[in-house]
Amino acid sequence: MNKRVLILLVACTLANPLAAYAQEATPPTEPVATNPESTSGDHAALKEKYGFTDEQIQAMKDSKIAESQFSMVGALAKESGKPVEEILKMRTEQKMGWGKIAKELGVEPKVLGQSVSSMHRQDDQEAKKERKEAREARKEERKQKRDEKKQARRDERAQKKEKKVN
Repeated sequence: MNKRVLILLVACTLANPLAAYAQEATPPTEPVATNPESTSGDHAALKEKYGFTDEQIQAMKDSKIAESQFSMVGALAKESGKPVEEILKMRTEQKMGWGKIAKELGVEPKVLGQSVSSMHRQDDQEAKKERKEAREARKEERKQKRDEKKQARRDERAQKKEKKVN
């Protein structure tokens, strides 16, 4: 009995024209825009590390691979001596996985992991540097407030002495 009710419920839901209309009327979701400042910094690091040109970075963007995978393309291109475009074709047109691409190019797959981890290390170092700078700024601000309070107390004492003298 329960199976029949369940099948009937599913059939009614699938056949419901309002549900079909609601699915068609739902606009497609757009990709979330990333912070252009952070990506430009990432691109600068990639340009420095792998010697990418603006055209190569644009080609990677156009190939619709994730920006987090740009470092893998760079590592494979650098280690194998193959152009970025060839690696992108293997990934997008031939639908090969990163490990298979690495093996076909004669590159150890561990290079891929090392490329990603080195980018993470670089991000971690930049974050540490930013935190340190923020800490130093807060420390300087606290010191300045302490100095202002000391000066205010000195001024107050000086005023009290003047009142006693007069």
